[in-house]
Amino acid sequence: MDTLSHALVGIAVAGLSGHPLSFNDPLYLASIIGAQAPDFDIIAQIRGNFSYLRQHRSFSHSIPGLFMWSGLIAAGFLLCMPAAPLAQVFVWSFLGGLSHIVIDFFNAHGAAILYPFSRERKSFSLLNVFDPVLLSIMCMVFLQGLAPRETSLLFFTSVGLYTLLRYLLKIRATLLLRQHFANNNLTRILVMPSLKSIFFWDFVIETSDNYYVGQIGALQPVLTLHTELIKQTLSPALQGAQRTVLGEFFASFTPFSYFTEYQDEEHPAKLVRIYDLRYFFNQGFLHSATIIFGRDEQPCDSYIQTYGRKIKVPC
Repeated sequence: MDTLSHALVGIAVAGLSGHPLSFNDPLYLASIIGAQAPDFDIIAQIRGNFSYLRQHRSFSHSIPGLFMWSGLIAAGFLLCMPAAPLAQVFVWSFLGGLSHIVIDFFNAHGAAILYPFSRERKSFSLLNVFDPVLLSIMCMVFLQGLAPRETSLLFFTSVGLYTLLRYLLKIRATLLLRQHFANNNLTRILVMPSLKSIFFWDFVIETSDNYYVGQIGALQPVLTLHTELIKQTLSPALQGAQRTVLGEFFASFTPFSYFTEYQDEEHPAKLVRIYDLRYFFNQGFLHSATIIFGRDEQPCDSYIQTYGRKIKVPC
């Protein structure tokens, strides 16, 4: 989620203590900093954009990562506010960080909550990175002027009810999609918040022979099919691409990666393209990669395209 939403959740977590809201209170400070801490993995960008993509929402968004962040926050308080109760600082920073992971789990991008057992980013796909309705609900709760604990209880009840509504709408969209594709041999269905509107869901449907990528209305059953992709047979090049750095990254980054192979007309090279089918934006996929194979059938060059950027990646 966005930084402001995480901060508001951190405040609500600290409010459960009953302490009056004060940014001089170590408990509130610990919870707010803890609620931001998992995103401190942005420091990985020092080693390059691809390093950040690999690390983001991985270890830092796991339970072992929370113990690390909470310990670092407690150490920071020991240096800057030695009179602060360190045990409480650790606990409330941990709870703040836990709120971050929970919110991100409901977010479409997910988090590696099972790390170190699995690096795959798990997601319940109910909320977008920025949800204006959810943010408005959060702000309205704090404007009620209730006591801290009552504010927090109302906050989490309101957020829970909104999330439940999103879940019910997602179930409805899934049932409509199953009806629409009833004549296909369905294998998997992914329904997630649309990148463009909170009143729509994006979907990826896998059948025995094809992938279907499209959008369906959350309130009105308006279905738009963006593209239909035929499943590719696993040639030696495609199998080799799956074993590269980029191939392994996409395997943990998305549950719906699509590999296709073609010959470069300008150069005597074979190219493998990888697409993350979840995000179709402006007539194309938001995240994709290219792996170039040389005459010896070995990968010799590769790069990833994401958010309009082209990032070179070692093979």
